Amino acid sequence: MSFPLRVILELVVIGLFAGIGVEGAVAVLRATRLTESQRLIALGAIVVIMALLAVSVILLGSGYWD
Repeated sequence: MSFPLRVILELVVIGLFAGIGVEGAVAVLRATRLTESQRLIALGAIVVIMALLAVSVILLGSGYWD
């Protein structure tokens, strides 16, 4: 099964965003100056931002190449 180059590029970009998101989540969870609720709010914000970036890559990538 061969994928077009655009699909591979989109998956690589999404993987990079996911890696950055995981790194940010670990940094937030390890922060000792934040309360538990502040950590959870920051973690939720990171998840939402990473999801929006992934959706934008999928939608803009497919729209750009077609």
